[in-house]
Amino acid sequence: MVWDVCSWRDMGPLIRLETTLTGDRYLRILSDHLHSLMSIVHSDGLGQFQQHNATAQASRVATKWLQEHSFDFRHFHWPPKSPEMNIIEDIRDALLHAVEKRSPPPRTPMDLLTALKDS
Repeated sequence: MVWDVCSWRDMGPLIRLETTLTGDRYLRILSDHLHSLMSIVHSDGLGQFQQHNATAQASRVATKWLQEHSFDFRHFHWPPKSPEMNIIEDIRDALLHAVEKRSPPPRTPMDLLTALKDS
């Protein structure tokens, strides 16, 4: 599984998740990757971060972190577990389609991560 982030200005990193995403692991992703991306891509502070509020994303620690960083960027509130209107789902579908067309197909998790990053 991977965590990804995008902006109309730029794509963020794909982060390979070794295990299940918990609130604490998600908090590390936010602090290690999201904050720096938002400060670069939206240095004016006008960026908005949207997530689909999966369990880890709606955790107390993640919610608190987003509130504490609300002066850096805005958190666009989204109905819990409603990804069908989230643009990231379209990006994931495009990535999946691109990876499925690869020949030979990825055989290991690292091959898959490489294929996703290449796509």
